[in-house]
Amino acid sequence: MVDELIFFSKRDCPLCDHGFPAAQRLAAHHGLCLRKVDIETNASWLEEYGERIPVLCFRDRVLGWGRLSERALERELAKVLP
Repeated sequence: MVDELIFFSKRDCPLCDHGFPAAQRLAAHHGLCLRKVDIETNASWLEEYGERIPVLCFRDRVLGWGRLSERALERELAKVLP
């Protein structure tokens, strides 16, 4: 089973539009799956992430949120990858 990055976003979100390509490159570089989910489809996601999107998670750990930086995401992912 391949590990998965989860990209929490919502419609009409410029930061999400900017951050998704960074998440795609990170996933490709590390051979991970990337799943994009709309927080507006789940009340608990909307409550948890509503003010912080986009949010990129790996193994239930938040790697970054808001204006996503590829370097910062790489540093955070390195902390949890073997």
